[in-house]
Amino acid sequence: MTDPLAPAIEPIREKFVQAYAQWLPEMLKLFPQGVSEHPFAIRHDKSLIRNLYRIDFATQLQPKPEFREFRLSDMLAFRSWDGPIDGVHIHLHPFRWDAVVIQLQGAKWNVEAVTRWFDRWFGLMKDTPVVTPGIQTSGFIHAASLQDEILHLDLGTAPVEALIELIGIGRASGASAIALSDPVVQPSKPAGEILN
Repeated sequence: MTDPLAPAIEPIREKFVQAYAQWLPEMLKLFPQGVSEHPFAIRHDKSLIRNLYRIDFATQLQPKPEFREFRLSDMLAFRSWDGPIDGVHIHLHPFRWDAVVIQLQGAKWNVEAVTRWFDRWFGLMKDTPVVTPGIQTSGFIHAASLQDEILHLDLGTAPVEALIELIGIGRASGASAIALSDPVVQPSKPAGEILN
């Protein structure tokens, strides 16, 4: 059974991943030794889950890593949606695939469940991040951080399934409502439209 949110979220992912996939060859022309979605430990940022981050494009790894971040100049526009799905109230606002915040109402994130989710979608194998050679989209999230019960995500090239699974973790945590939005853009008033 397809989650009713998936059709609304898929275009957001596609817009980002298609543009990112077109950007990578441009970077490779400039930096032939570069690699995409390379994992790094960011020790000074304690809010990052496991202190790990996948960089969009590393121009070089040695002797000192250097990198470039990909950013879309715009996001997919749609009217905010507000309504119940599977026993929880969902507030869906426009967001970018590489910058989304998720807030729970009436519950706190289950940190162990979120960490297991992170391990799966970041590509950890026996506590070591999977490294893919060259430039390719590998289906991994790039970062997740939990700050004051607000989950900040860069979903990288992960499939929609990763976000749907995370919403399920929020639901299982006992949330009465879950809000997805951009960390910067203020959401519009919920329209109450039906997702389909």
